[in-house]
Amino acid sequence: MTQRAISAQYSRIGEVKLLGNLAVEHYELPNGLQAAIVVDRTTPIFSYQTWFKTGSADEPAGRQGLAHLFEHMMFRKTSRRAMGEFEQLVNANGGTGMNAYTSRDQTVYFFTFPKEKVDLATELESDRMANLVIDSAMFETEKGAVLTERNRGLDDPYRFLWEEVYKLAYTKHNYKYSTIGEAETIKNFTVEEALDFYRAFYTPNNALVIVVGDVRPDAVMASIAERYGALKSSEPKKRDGVSEPFQTEERVATVAHPKARAEMIAKVWHIPDIKHPDYPVLAVIARLLTSGKSALLNERLLNKAKVTAVASEAYISKDEGTFEFFAQLANGESFDEAEEIFLQSVKELAEGKISDDQIQIVKNNVQRGIYHAATAPSALGKLLGDGFINAGDLSFQIKVLDRIDKVMREDISRAVVGYILNGKATTLRLVPELQKN
Repeated sequence: MTQRAISAQYSRIGEVKLLGNLAVEHYELPNGLQAAIVVDRTTPIFSYQTWFKTGSADEPAGRQGLAHLFEHMMFRKTSRRAMGEFEQLVNANGGTGMNAYTSRDQTVYFFTFPKEKVDLATELESDRMANLVIDSAMFETEKGAVLTERNRGLDDPYRFLWEEVYKLAYTKHNYKYSTIGEAETIKNFTVEEALDFYRAFYTPNNALVIVVGDVRPDAVMASIAERYGALKSSEPKKRDGVSEPFQTEERVATVAHPKARAEMIAKVWHIPDIKHPDYPVLAVIARLLTSGKSALLNERLLNKAKVTAVASEAYISKDEGTFEFFAQLANGESFDEAEEIFLQSVKELAEGKISDDQIQIVKNNVQRGIYHAATAPSALGKLLGDGFINAGDLSFQIKVLDRIDKVMREDISRAVVGYILNGKATTLRLVPELQKN
């Protein structure tokens, strides 16, 4: 087939400038598959990532865990390749970093190859997008592996704490459910359910292929068009449109964990989705509290040995997110004091008691992190994918740089008052099991 004939099998959506000389070329096949290509000839490799617009929040209530289960099954056999052949081919051809992850809003598969292996990458990924074999024996094996992973995860007090936080913080939205699923649900999944899920969500018009590295866009698109062009699209199931009701009361609970060796506390407040204008402001607030030596809570909690770990984050998702505070208490310290120090710190932010230098340090750190990510093909691909899934914009995370730079003290004060001081928190305290008894 001639190059002209191949190029007719896809359309160019456009080019979006990123950082420096980097730009993303955006394409689409007639079946709806989208592709984003960034040329970076710094090293002779490329990162190949497949982003499916499907995560745990797309699962129906009471049937959580299938999206994550698929993450495991996709590395098994297809109608064209035997069990284990996928991994063997990747390793034999210099592939590295082969992995996947499932979150609330997406499932992502990725690996890195030497620059001359584009055709192999497209062949492998298009094969498992269309030809995955799901039989009873393999399905039961993978369910067992996921159940083991779930039990191992719940042995971790920190992970257990956050699962319980989201169950308490969300009353309606599917973000309340664990990404990995519940044990009974996982046990009861059927092959038929898995096949329905595969047909509904693992479809080209529900996916984005990202290629970043030492490649030629025309060659990449010719390979993608050849391998994926004949795959049939279908209408993905729509996510349950239930939004989380406005929280009107404080929610507080204490849980115990048999393997906890220290007390932990997590507090969360509901905040808007990633596209909201306050996202950059909330990100700055979180970093002012716990990122860097001069951060308020690092100085007042960590450096004074009141806690052994502390963190804050504006956890933004496709739908509504949470502003989060976490601390692991040092021996003999109290929950009340840790919460009071947190409250006093955010009150100072609300009153504008933060220096221009501290704000600028945070801005610089955020910008440095994004610039650093742009230097690595896999990290840049993740920036693009996160923007595409959560905001519908490949360059969204790059554009945040300019919005971060415009955050002022007045914005910080307004957001702290609006979301934290006037908001209603969900608080979970975790204690060692013997202590609760």
